[in-house]
Amino acid sequence: MKKITLALCAALASASASADTILGFDATVGAWKPAYSGMIGTDNVDAEEFGFAEDNATFIQAALEHPIPLLPNILVAHSNIESSGVANLNQNVEFGGATYLANHDIDANLTLTHTDATLYYEILDNWVNLDLGVTARLYDGSFEAANSYVTPTVVDPSIIRPASETIELSGVLPMVYGLARFDLPFTGWSIIAQGNGVSYDGDRHTDFTAKVRWDFVPALDFALEAGYRTMTLDVKELDDLESDLEIKGPYLGLNLHL
Repeated sequence: MKKITLALCAALASASASADTILGFDATVGAWKPAYSGMIGTDNVDAEEFGFAEDNATFIQAALEHPIPLLPNILVAHSNIESSGVANLNQNVEFGGATYLANHDIDANLTLTHTDATLYYEILDNWVNLDLGVTARLYDGSFEAANSYVTPTVVDPSIIRPASETIELSGVLPMVYGLARFDLPFTGWSIIAQGNGVSYDGDRHTDFTAKVRWDFVPALDFALEAGYRTMTLDVKELDDLESDLEIKGPYLGLNLHL
């Protein structure tokens, strides 16, 4: 009877270990506090002149890994990025189809919200982890500008009309994906570098995160993450928004890994 009981316990332990290796799940939710710099629009207006607020941007990502050979693993991520500001420019500028006069306040709202769908392969899986794959990034963003005045009409130069323009940023952008994680043995700490990038026909887009992870409740598979995320958006061909922006700042996240 004891032998049967021991054998049953061993089988259950083996099954539990196999289940951990058969399917893996990793999810992170958090807040990012980015600052904005660079140029925006065809007239290369300095984004810092708008004083975009460093509002918290939220993000969530979830990855599912499986043991099926040749089939890639799946990661889905979503970042909600939006900020607003006001500029008083010293020269006339054009956004979209409207010309904005100097010395008048321009209210601006910038949205860079996007969703990622990533297919990747796990190249290494021990205390050093390496994932490589491809990402399709779907943007649902815009740059909205509005002020009290616009260039006087040709018909009657004394008439000055309000100006408001929305420049869309939408479409799918293919990117290369990579993740490297180094687990520090017996400490519960990990060092992680994760990112996407693409450069094509003069356009360049990168999104890179460096972070540390601490398993503060190992029994429940919960961990805290802290890091720094940098995103560059140097595009002229992705929809109507032309920009050479850099968005970067610290973030905090809560991670669950099974």
